[in-house]
Amino acid sequence: MEHVKKNFPKGLPTLAELAEHNKGKDVPPETAWIWGEDDDIGRINLLTPDVVRAAQQSELKDGKVVSLNWSLEFPKAPSFERSPLKHRIEVHPLNPCIFDDFYDTNSQAGSQWDGLRHFGHVGLGKMYNNLAPADVLTSTRCGIHAISQHGIAGRGVLLDYYAWAHKNGKVYDPTSAHAMTAADLQAVAEDQGVTFKTGDILFIRGGYIKRYHELEKENSARLTELAHEPEFAGVEQTDAMKTFLHDNYFAAVAGDAPAFEVWPRQTEYYLHEFLLGLWGCIIGEMIDLEQLSKECEQRKRWTFFVTSAPLNSPGGVASFANALAFF
Repeated sequence: MEHVKKNFPKGLPTLAELAEHNKGKDVPPETAWIWGEDDDIGRINLLTPDVVRAAQQSELKDGKVVSLNWSLEFPKAPSFERSPLKHRIEVHPLNPCIFDDFYDTNSQAGSQWDGLRHFGHVGLGKMYNNLAPADVLTSTRCGIHAISQHGIAGRGVLLDYYAWAHKNGKVYDPTSAHAMTAADLQAVAEDQGVTFKTGDILFIRGGYIKRYHELEKENSARLTELAHEPEFAGVEQTDAMKTFLHDNYFAAVAGDAPAFEVWPRQTEYYLHEFLLGLWGCIIGEMIDLEQLSKECEQRKRWTFFVTSAPLNSPGGVASFANALAFF
């Protein structure tokens, strides 16, 4: 945080303040490479010991634990041409009573974090913190291992957009290009009585996993279509959404669909370019929020303590989520 304080004595800059700060520089005005030239973890820097301790003290009440990890077998036909899980069990050669697992899968095919080496700013041609795309293949800089070694722990916030939309007569299909607006997300937060804090880990439930399992029974052909022609509800690609996601200073953001942002995209840019490439904010996708939403509704409380242990994979692009929520 010392590097931030040196360059921004008034505190963490808003998106508007960044535009002023970046005037005359050969970077997009929204660029927030603010943690120092050697930084590899972006907004995970917000998860300081004080932030983690405060979250633990305020959120851990009754000891209930909820897994946020969808079964590794889902989705059975991943979107974006990714390969499904291949899992086999073999008898260990030492003894017929010993067994080993073998997994062959894409780390981004199920519940996962997009790391900072996954998606850069297309127009600038750079990954987070000025990392050149060519260096992704020749170095470990900004790899998922750096986030793993720091650890992810803090206050989680669930915006149950799916429940809110249905309660307010805005019924939609999560396997359609339904755009969640920044104003609607603010309305969900107000309806739930949530006030954001710096370093929160934001989860948005759009209903994709619920709809996936419905389609398994009702229309499995639609799941095959989605694998080849992805279409999902997600957050809108607009200036208002950029401001909402940036200025609230979430340590990470996540949703339950394969893209987090509405897909197909509805503008010339991807939000991934800003979240990952310019702000260093990792993105969780296909996070299983179904049981979590039930627990939150039961308690009338949509905040909790959350942990995640990404793979300690040097130079890794992404990771299985390995995430838990605690009440």
